[in-house]
Amino acid sequence: MSGGGGKGGSQTQKAEIPKWVEEPAIRNLARAEDVQKLGYTPYYGVDVAGFSPMQQQAMQSTVNQAQAFGLAPQSMDAMAGMPQTTTQDGITGYSAGSLYDMAVAEAKSRNPEMARRYDQLFS
Repeated sequence: MSGGGGKGGSQTQKAEIPKWVEEPAIRNLARAEDVQKLGYTPYYGVDVAGFSPMQQQAMQSTVNQAQAFGLAPQSMDAMAGMPQTTTQDGITGYSAGSLYDMAVAEAKSRNPEMARRYDQLFS
């Protein structure tokens, strides 16, 4: 039985990044560092389409018919409780932007220290 043990050598392999990759990679990492400081960017445009005038009329007609047969209160408005629509680029609808702003303000008022720490992540 001859043992295969003994001192072996070590090999070192060196991986080299090609020059054509190295410079763009460095720029890309620098840009990523800048971008990560941006934080969340909410969308303030129209998220959900609003009801068209014809849809509103159809809903109110249904209410009016129900009222005629005593199945709905006389003061009922089909659009009651709906938030105010906004119009952007000719599109009428609803935006969650103000709800987002309210939620952020509420979070800051309830836990200012956590909000400060979060904001520091992006400065």
